[in-house]
Amino acid sequence: MKQPRDDREQPCGIAQLSGRQIGWRALGLKSVTPDPIIKREQGETAVRETVIALGGGVVGWVFWQMLISPITKPLVGDLLDLLFIMIFSIVVAMVFWYVFLGWIRRGRFVKIAEIYLSQGHCASCGYKLDGLDIEPDGCVVCPECNAAWQHGRISTKDTAEES
Repeated sequence: MKQPRDDREQPCGIAQLSGRQIGWRALGLKSVTPDPIIKREQGETAVRETVIALGGGVVGWVFWQMLISPITKPLVGDLLDLLFIMIFSIVVAMVFWYVFLGWIRRGRFVKIAEIYLSQGHCASCGYKLDGLDIEPDGCVVCPECNAAWQHGRISTKDTAEES
C-alpha cells in the first residue's frame, strides 16, 4: 500500500485515533458517534471494516469448531459450546478489525484527509490548523508534524461548524 502524502508530496502519517474514537468506532453505529470526524470517516471505511470483521469472525468460528469444540462440547454440552463459539468469534472479529484498521485507513487516506481538513485539522496528526501562517506556495505547515496542506483545502472554524 502506498505511503500517505501531504500536498507537497512528502510522506506523512495518518491521524491517530484516540481511545474514545476507537471505542465509538468499535460500536459501528455512525448515528451515535458524537465526533463529526469519526462519523464521516466511518462512512468512508464501513464496508471494508465490516468485511474484515466478518472474515475474523469466520476464522474464529472455524478455529473453535476444528480445534477447541471437540474438547469442550463433551464437557459443557451443545448449548454452552455454541455460546462459547459465538463469544470467541466476536472477540476474534474485533481483534481482526483492530489489527487491520490502520491498513483500512491508509487505503482511504485521500478521503480521510479531506474529512480532517474540512474540519480544520491536520490529516497527518489531527492538530488544529486554525490561525497558522500560509507559506508562499499556498500551503499551511502543521507545527506538530510538518505536513503541508493547501490552504484552500482547510476549512476555517466557521465553515467546519456548518457541516
